[in-house]
Parts: sequence; structure tokens; C-alpha cells
Amino acid sequence: MSRITPSPAPTSAADKALLFLRLFVGALLFTEAITKSQQYPWLEQEYPTILGIEGAAIVTIVGILEVVAGVLLSVGLLTRATAALMAVAMFTAAFFLFPHQTFAQGELKFVYAGIYVTLAIGGGGRYALDEILLPVLRSARRT
Repeated sequence: MSRITPSPAPTSAADKALLFLRLFVGALLFTEAITKSQQYPWLEQEYPTILGIEGAAIVTIVGILEVVAGVLLSVGLLTRATAALMAVAMFTAAFFLFPHQTFAQGELKFVYAGIYVTLAIGGGGRYALDEILLPVLRSARRT
């Protein structure tokens, strides 16, 4: 019995838009991480202690998370999971780390969260490593 495999879909504008969005937000995450490293002494005072974790540790964790997420989103690897994690991080920052900020002061956190939710729903698109590696991994599991 022969298998019918569909031909690849033509490249759509949505795939190009997702590629741009991933590269754009990846670059923004890198600049955020660089800014955090340059402003570390001030930021460790600014970040509150949460669940017994000091502000300095939170700034370090967030900086590392931004670098790793920036790389993963830029290349489109584990896009949905990374974007979902970053959306949770943005909502956590807005509602738990900095609840004293006005909406105008925390507006950027919500903009980022919206971008991450979009990527979590839409995935990385056709130009993502997810599209190349996941079918290979699935076929390897079947054999």
C-alpha cells in the first residue's frame, strides 16, 4: 500500500511574517539581556525578593532566560514552548514582580506578552528549525 504525501505548501505571507516576528523579538531579547548586564548593580536593587529569591538572582535568571529564549526563537527551535514560557514570564513580571507600576509603566511587558502569545499559537512558521527537525524526530520514533 503506497503512502500519499502532500506536496509542500507554497510559502505564505504568514510564514514570512512569523520569520520576521521571531527574528525581531530575538534581537530585542538580546538587547534586553545586554542592557541588564550593563545595569546589573542598579537592577539588583530594583528587583524585589520573591519566594525567598533575592533580586540579584532574579535579574541573573531573567538575563539568562532572555539570551536562551532569544536564540531559540530566532532559529525557530521549540518555538511554541519558548514563547509560552516567555509569555508567562511577562505576565509574572507585570503582576507579581512589579505590581506597583502603572499600566503605562508596564505597558511594554504586555506588548511582549502579546507577541509571545502570538508565537505560541502560530508556531515558528515554515522557516523554523521546528519544521525541519520535528518531522525527522517523529519518523525516527516510529522506526
